[in-house]
Amino acid sequence: MDVKFNFSNLIGSVYRNGQIAFSPDGYSVYSPVGNKISIFDLKNNVSRTLSFESLFNIVTISVSSKGTHFVVANEAGDVLYVNLHSENLLHKFRANRTIRALQFSPDDQMLAICRDFDLQIHKLNQMKCSVYRPLQLYMTYNLSTETLNCLDWSFDGCLIVAGGDDKVVRVVGSKRYRNVHILQFGLHKGPIVNCQFFKESYDLISVCRRGVAYVWKSSVLPGDLVEGHWTNQEQTATEDGEQITRLFYNKTKRFSLLESSGSGKQVDVTAAKFHSESNLLVTAFSNGSFVLHEIPTFALIHNLRVSDYAVSTVAINRTGDWLGIGCGQGSNAQLIVWEWQSETYALKQQSHSQRISTISYSPDGSLLATGAEDGKVKIWNNRTSFCIVTFDEHTSAVSCVKWTQSGKAILSASLDGTVRAHDMKRYRNFRTLVCPEPTQLGSLVVDKSGDLVVAAGKEVYNIFVWSLENGRLLDVLSGHELNISSIDLFGNTLVTASWDRTIRVWNVLDSTSEITELHHEALFVRFSPSGDVVAVLTSDSVITLYHTKEMALIGTIETAADLDPSRSENEQIKRDTSGKSKSFTSLDFSPNGHMLLVGGESNFFCLYSVSDRQIITKFKITENRSLDGVVMDVNKRNFTEFGNMLLFDTSDEEYDGSNKKAIKLPGSKHTDLGERRGKIAVEVQDVAFCPTGRRFAICSTEGVAVYSLDRISIFDPFQLETTTDPKFVKRSLMNREYSQALMGSLQLNNSDLIQSVIERTDAQEIILVVRSLPIQYAERLLRWMANDRTMWNTQYPHLYMFWLKALLEENGMRMKSHVDVATLTGLQQIVSYREQQINKLADQNKFSLKYLLNSRRIRNEMKKEDDEPMEE
Repeated sequence: MDVKFNFSNLIGSVYRNGQIAFSPDGYSVYSPVGNKISIFDLKNNVSRTLSFESLFNIVTISVSSKGTHFVVANEAGDVLYVNLHSENLLHKFRANRTIRALQFSPDDQMLAICRDFDLQIHKLNQMKCSVYRPLQLYMTYNLSTETLNCLDWSFDGCLIVAGGDDKVVRVVGSKRYRNVHILQFGLHKGPIVNCQFFKESYDLISVCRRGVAYVWKSSVLPGDLVEGHWTNQEQTATEDGEQITRLFYNKTKRFSLLESSGSGKQVDVTAAKFHSESNLLVTAFSNGSFVLHEIPTFALIHNLRVSDYAVSTVAINRTGDWLGIGCGQGSNAQLIVWEWQSETYALKQQSHSQRISTISYSPDGSLLATGAEDGKVKIWNNRTSFCIVTFDEHTSAVSCVKWTQSGKAILSASLDGTVRAHDMKRYRNFRTLVCPEPTQLGSLVVDKSGDLVVAAGKEVYNIFVWSLENGRLLDVLSGHELNISSIDLFGNTLVTASWDRTIRVWNVLDSTSEITELHHEALFVRFSPSGDVVAVLTSDSVITLYHTKEMALIGTIETAADLDPSRSENEQIKRDTSGKSKSFTSLDFSPNGHMLLVGGESNFFCLYSVSDRQIITKFKITENRSLDGVVMDVNKRNFTEFGNMLLFDTSDEEYDGSNKKAIKLPGSKHTDLGERRGKIAVEVQDVAFCPTGRRFAICSTEGVAVYSLDRISIFDPFQLETTTDPKFVKRSLMNREYSQALMGSLQLNNSDLIQSVIERTDAQEIILVVRSLPIQYAERLLRWMANDRTMWNTQYPHLYMFWLKALLEENGMRMKSHVDVATLTGLQQIVSYREQQINKLADQNKFSLKYLLNSRRIRNEMKKEDDEPMEE
């Protein structure tokens, strides 16, 4: 039993706060999601989240020109230098100050950091005294008395421009130059939002928050800078007698950008970016709109409003065709990639605006449904991690989502007292189930036939049974005396758990029940996949296992010692006392019924063995200290005679870059003068195993974290011999010895070699090669097809289907008792995905041919009418 689950991806959160960036090739977007980085590949239409993790929320990011490394800075002032391929942290530099901008030099040899009031220049990858130093401080400029917001390198890396809250733009040299010192010019009336150089020039443009842009002309041309000590004379001579002109700037253009915002002078500029290759200036405003201007004429090209929230960051790809836009803050944020020439969205993703409360995998494991307190149900593709559809018919929070066994419909229960069924083919709400009297619904289950829908109320303590076919209410089950916390259904047997310290086992057909007493309040109940075991989770964090038929006790699993709840910052009691009021709140069986996944009011979640009733492994959700409940205890140094200083808002800025959640007065929606901010507590809302058993999802404060067994191993050989190496495989391929080449590549367990052998084998030889494979190699090839990403992205799906068909026809009966269900389910997902692609392509071709034929027929008829002689 493989339990080496590793963090794989983050679903449900596309952008939080901070700066986004494009990759050097321009096809990927790097988006900060809390303390992690998500990469959205727009070329292959997939996204992934790096396993790299910061201790605080990430504020800014810069990617090297070669795309091999990136540097991020978090809220605490830590600069992290990371290798992008291995996702390993190479170096950590603690600035202990506010960092709002950092950037690689054009040659990737230096790094500039705006460290509060200072501008620091670091050299990268230096060797000193046989010691490797990823970051080595080279030069420091004390530029301002207020925080610096932006910086940019000149095209040759000789000059650096920086601007800050003191409304002054400054230009300095990356080295000591005789004609360059700290040059500053301040005509702006607001804090500097952006300042950048032009292409192959020292001219620059600057934009302030008041919406005024200036174009500055340089007195020095590229190549005129002379290294040496700066002199105060306006013109000096070198040793060769040449005159050296001191660098200064003249204002050549002034333009008010607020005229293009659509709201006059009532908005502020929140972000701006200049693309030097195409002389394109993108300016974003606090009303959610952005405009495009051509520089230096400031001719308006485009004006669009993308959101009701302020635009936080703007990025432009290498060619200048795509604009990356990050809107909003926290859970209200969304990520947009806009192709301005065609005026279309290349990407538009938005997470839930409020906390995600429930998750559920589709029967084939290809889709993941999430429900949140904002009343929306979102469907996410597990392969691409993109949201494919959003249902927003509910008027209140969604409490539970469930799939039908066929996967053709998704049902959701809400606090508005309705259960809505959505069709996954036409994406519409085709059935609404309503309670006889208004009540909130908290739990939901669907039987395997998709006929019965059962939901539990929160206020009236009743259980409602509907028919999905006609929407009629069939029965109302009552008997519990307090809130019904959870229900589950297997066949005709319904089990319900309540706060009245009882669980009831119902026969849905005759509405009879049996009662089992508990020692504590029941929080969650679940049937095993086979239906012979019932697991009940109580408020004391004890999991009790029963036989389904007699409700005989099998055993208990004590989980309180594994909870490890941390102490909140606003708690005045000890951590041990605080932990007594917390417990695990959700559990789920693995598809084979051998493991239990448990999570709750803690930063930890655990896997338990059902047969041994012991813990298998323990996971930590996040290291993000910007959230509450991550650190095991509070810092006593923050306590003063006035209380905990962390609870006071000491910032005098309108925009707080932290990930603190706004706590508003009840009933207020727009304006609240008593608004305060507090950290969000980390906890697990729901857990779910994928039907394949290869991964599971954890619904927490950070989003939906996916943990998977599918990982890329560097070297994992299988029955390896001394004569087997890549040269042997390539030589066998050249000699058309396909069986030896395939077995050699499987022994080396090299995915590229396996793919090469499969694609270069003659189609007529596939059956013969499969017949010659031993059963162990056939099983390993089948697992490779299911777990590797090759079959998802290959250009030859027909060829791989030939291989899969031959494997199953020749070895299907022999592998029936050896191959696990997860492998077969994974193959079923691939076949279903490819079938959808081919059907879509076939429909498109069919409609195109039909259009062409009709067009030709109409044209021929018109030609005949024109050729007929006109009657007198």
